[in-house]
Amino acid sequence: MNTDKILPIDLYHAVSTANLTLESSLRIIHVEAGQDHELLPLEPGTLAVICRGGKFECKALEKEISITAGQVLLAATDEVSEISRFSETGFEGIVIYAGSDLLINRQRLMFRTITPDELEESDLYIRLMQSQIERMSDVRVKVVESLLRALIFFLQQGGHLADDRDSEVPPFFHDFALLISRYHHYPVYYFAEKLGMTSTELNNKCKSHSGISAAEWISQYVLLEAKDLLIKTRLRPSRIAVMLNFSNYDTFARWFRRHTGELPGNWR
Repeated sequence: MNTDKILPIDLYHAVSTANLTLESSLRIIHVEAGQDHELLPLEPGTLAVICRGGKFECKALEKEISITAGQVLLAATDEVSEISRFSETGFEGIVIYAGSDLLINRQRLMFRTITPDELEESDLYIRLMQSQIERMSDVRVKVVESLLRALIFFLQQGGHLADDRDSEVPPFFHDFALLISRYHHYPVYYFAEKLGMTSTELNNKCKSHSGISAAEWISQYVLLEAKDLLIKTRLRPSRIAVMLNFSNYDTFARWFRRHTGELPGNWR
């Protein structure tokens, strides 16, 4: 990848985007000490492991990976070739699998230590997801998907990369893309504050690496997500407008037409 021109499309499929399919796409497994669960093979997607006791051992990217109590591991499932039996490693904790049709997330292999407060917050996300799954509907599916994205984003913070793929992309752009995927159509200053910089600094960083402004970066990224939602779901354009943080459908329709030459309904 040419670091002189890093565009939103380069990172769009490196973070999650919305899709409303849950069947066989999300597994949340609470593992007690001494229990075994057959995980592999898994369809392409994201694997998140929160270790509360013992060890979680696997082979990923031809490396032996091990985390212990108080640590979390994130990986793309197609990079995990072996997982040690839980009864042999004494593993207890939570294993989450999210299929790529639910969470388009080419997850980089990473791990980190997680604090007791963060464990409690992770448990809250998981309990909320499970409460929605038990009373599933089209709207609740979207709630689950949003909670899942928030959980993965939360677990990624401060992690240590175990591989160096895409190392030529400044970490700033991964952070920026993740924020846009979470908050969508917000003004530049909002993201600048989240990233701990001024709007001018954010604009300068975007222009120096991509040749376009921060506002254009946000618009292009949100446009990719709007197109995905229109093509891959049966949601009404008015509902998509709300999901992408537009004040109303008319505002979304004018914005979409300005960027594509068509109204959202015609794009579908």
